[in-house]
Amino acid sequence: MSVTVESTRDIPVPARHLCGLVWSGQLLWFSEAEQGRILAVDPGSGVVARQFACPQVRTDLTVHDGRLVQVVGGDRALRTVDPRTGAVLAETPNPRPGHTLCGLEAGPHGIWFGYEDLRVIDRRAEDGRLLDTIAVTGAVAGITATDRHLVYADHAAGALTVVDPATRREVATYRVDGNPTGVAWDGTRFWYCDYPTSRLRAVTLPTLPA
Repeated sequence: MSVTVESTRDIPVPARHLCGLVWSGQLLWFSEAEQGRILAVDPGSGVVARQFACPQVRTDLTVHDGRLVQVVGGDRALRTVDPRTGAVLAETPNPRPGHTLCGLEAGPHGIWFGYEDLRVIDRRAEDGRLLDTIAVTGAVAGITATDRHLVYADHAAGALTVVDPATRREVATYRVDGNPTGVAWDGTRFWYCDYPTSRLRAVTLPTLPA
């Protein structure tokens, strides 16, 4: 059974097809597929601080070693981008060719990959080796990570679900306003892309397990 949480902050953004979302420490970076762009927003003012073209944007993005990594194209490849200039630095294939990569999050314990069609979240090493696979009940649309938990967005269900990687189990589900795609954690609140309203919304998950 899910608990409903209301947003505590929302930012309208100049985009119609919101995809990925990631917190860089100062800015919320998000991608939008209609015009093929990546943008950065100041969460305090709501002002767009930076934007550049990124053709064939699909689903999620993350920050890894100070660089943006965006899922792109029909094959869901991984494109590494310089956040200062938008220059493409590298492109590598989807680790599970033919499957719908929708969630991407780099963290201290590896890189998390969420697959909508398979309903799994993989953890991989820097060299691409598969370290773990966690089965989930929802269709993953985006992933973020706290110090101890994963949180994935389920667009169709309008929900955020918390996963404990240590036990490899889902521990809580929260119904949110709208339909989330990308999701990010700023150390205090969870932000998500609300696809229908073209807004970035923030929520606090009050009963998140410690």
